[in-house]
Amino acid sequence: MNALKPFQIFCLLTGSFLVLSMIFPAGGIPGTPKTKILPEDLERLSPALQDELAGLQYLLNPFQVRHLLKLQNDSLRMEWIETYWKSQDPTPITPYNEKRIEHTVRARLARQFFKLNRWPGWDKRGEVFIRYGPPDYRGKIWGEITARKMRPPGELWFYKRHNMLVSFQNFGLKGEYIYSLNPLGAAQDASPELIEYLLYDTDQSITSKIPQYLLEFYASPMSDEDIERAIRNRDAIGGPTTTELNLENRPRIRDIPESIDDIMDRDYKSAVPKDVSLMFHRDEVEEIANNFEKVLEETPSSYPFNFAHKPFPFYFSIDQFKGGEGINRVEVNIEVPIVAGGEDASQKEESFKATAVVWNTQYKELSRSEMKLVLKKEDAAGEWMKLIPTQLVFSLEEGYYRIGIAVEAETRERSTTYRTSVSSEKFGGRLAISDILFASKIERLTEPSLWSRGALQIIPHPLRAYKKSFSVPVYFETYNLGLDERGVSSFTVQYKVVPHTKKKRRFWDRFEKETPVVSSSFQASGYSPDETQFFRLGTDNLWEGTFDLLVTVSDEINRTTAYRKATFTIIE
Repeated sequence: MNALKPFQIFCLLTGSFLVLSMIFPAGGIPGTPKTKILPEDLERLSPALQDELAGLQYLLNPFQVRHLLKLQNDSLRMEWIETYWKSQDPTPITPYNEKRIEHTVRARLARQFFKLNRWPGWDKRGEVFIRYGPPDYRGKIWGEITARKMRPPGELWFYKRHNMLVSFQNFGLKGEYIYSLNPLGAAQDASPELIEYLLYDTDQSITSKIPQYLLEFYASPMSDEDIERAIRNRDAIGGPTTTELNLENRPRIRDIPESIDDIMDRDYKSAVPKDVSLMFHRDEVEEIANNFEKVLEETPSSYPFNFAHKPFPFYFSIDQFKGGEGINRVEVNIEVPIVAGGEDASQKEESFKATAVVWNTQYKELSRSEMKLVLKKEDAAGEWMKLIPTQLVFSLEEGYYRIGIAVEAETRERSTTYRTSVSSEKFGGRLAISDILFASKIERLTEPSLWSRGALQIIPHPLRAYKKSFSVPVYFETYNLGLDERGVSSFTVQYKVVPHTKKKRRFWDRFEKETPVVSSSFQASGYSPDETQFFRLGTDNLWEGTFDLLVTVSDEINRTTAYRKATFTIIE
């Protein structure tokens, strides 16, 4: 057969790359989410905003980018960016925004170490660095021209937490690295030793696990006599020295056969792992090598606190009641699950701090409340579990608010923060029902208590999970009832229980067309337009699952009706 000269092969490979470059834009890979920021967009921004947007573009969706650019001036844009970062704060109740701090550091390092003399200021290595931080492993890919292929120099990065390899090429040899367009992904640059590491040893840091000679040699070391002698010496003394493995002068083009029939690779010994069974797992490594696109699509960025954070679970509900004219009493009810027994049995005392913060829509802090709990475990043996309740209360005018809720288990050094939004209920002027408060206990008040409501003690149960055969205590308030000439109200309370469904149904259909599992009604009266109501819901006819409680109050004086729906769960 006719032999192809190395120059012919180089031309063919170069042409193939040019075709791929026309299919995929330079530096781009299929599946990369793109947000086009045009030069004319940048011209409207100050240098400081251009720098800010350079790194921020990887975190924003296309709608957010266009919205930011359409704002009329830099002052409004900076205000928008400040609000964005506050919305992304993983610990919103603290003065530190860990995500913004980490992102800022990454952007500065990207500009320093992967510098590019045009916007955004770094190459594709900088983009990946900003998205995912420093890799667990960063190694060189040596440039190579042989009878079989042409490969520009590059870098290979491995991220343990995402189980992905990212391959870069310095194709133009000008220092700008783009994503590699390898038919087999980054796996073709992985040596048997690196494959073995990826399969079995990724529970340890790659920089501490893989010897330095492998970090530089993973692209199949040459088998010339000097290198082989150096490797033998390395094995004899327990490791390589810098002078023995001077890779800058390795002969990558020496003795290349002119005939394509000469298929024996002089490096075949180095391409065969000591454990031959690893070759059957190469597809697993190729999956890791080609995992970048999937991770980029599903997780555009990640930060250490996403993985290192030790969460502490808790349950909460936000329930609203009338607090005055135009004022709502907003209750943040929290339950902290405590389990003791086994190793935890030695914990004689548990300390917790619950915090809630209220912001306006621009994340300006309006109010803050804290409560510390100290739970002393009795000396009784055995394993036990409790849901420890606490409550944080705010008085808020009608409006829209953002609320952050955090519980820190100080004894265990764990914490969790949730963020939610609340739109104030309007309880004035018309017949209205408060939120339905599910409780763990409702009883007559005998002594001062955090849980007092008039003559009752009501302990909230935000988890809303009840064991079958136990009743479900329910509390709510009714506002703006009509009074007759004697100053007496008269109204009917009806409640139904129906199986919860995820199917979309009209609100009124749930009340009027659903067949109830449990239903009841009773007449009531009082001497005030605002009345409190509570009852215990029987569960004998219910089964394990989720149910909707539908409450209807009909005012017989004013001939008006109000509705309220809430959800709870029955467990075996």
